[in-house]
Formats: sequence, structure tokens, C-alpha cells
Amino acid sequence: MRVLVVLTPLMYREAIAHSLRQHRSALEVRIAAPEAAEEELRSFAPHLLVQTDTNGLDRADLASVPSWVEIGYSDSMDAWIYSGGHLKKYKDISTDILLGVVDEVAAWLGRP
Repeated sequence: MRVLVVLTPLMYREAIAHSLRQHRSALEVRIAAPEAAEEELRSFAPHLLVQTDTNGLDRADLASVPSWVEIGYSDSMDAWIYSGGHLKKYKDISTDILLGVVDEVAAWLGRP
């Protein structure tokens, strides 16, 4: 399963990617700066995108991504999670919630 992490600053991207790799070693995780996000969406074709609401992508850009987590840097740090055709809001997203999303998407794809 492919996961693309587009967060700022770089340290946040690296920390989330490291955590995902550590807890779910079968994942193919890639990081990208916000300015490279559109190209990475096209070339990497992630199953899950972890991003912020300030990275320059809009919801139309996400049409090709089956699932995504969007962290609200612009107002509240709440997170929106889109998976399985459903959109949910979380007040304080944790690593466990993110890993749960990863597991849900992997199950939906039939992958470990």
C-alpha cells in the first residue's frame, strides 16, 4: 500500500513517515514538499494521502486518491479523514487513529 505524506515543516513529514514505517513495515511511504504534491499524486498514485489544508491542494486534486487525512493547520488543527466514501472530523488526531485509517485502507485494498 502506498502512502504519501505532504506536511510542513519537513520534520513533521519525516516523523509521520518514520512512525508509519515503524508500525506498518509493509507500507511504501513517500514524503513530498507541498510544492511537489501534485506531481507526486500523479507519479506515485498513493492509496492514502496525509496532508494539511494549507499545502495548495484542493479537494478536486484529491479525486484520484481513495483515502486521505487532512490536518487543519489554518484554523483548529482538527483532522478530516476521508475513507471508504465517508468523511469524518477528529478534534485531536492521534497516531493510533492514523494507523487505524491505514489498516482500514489496507483491508479495503486486500493488502497487509
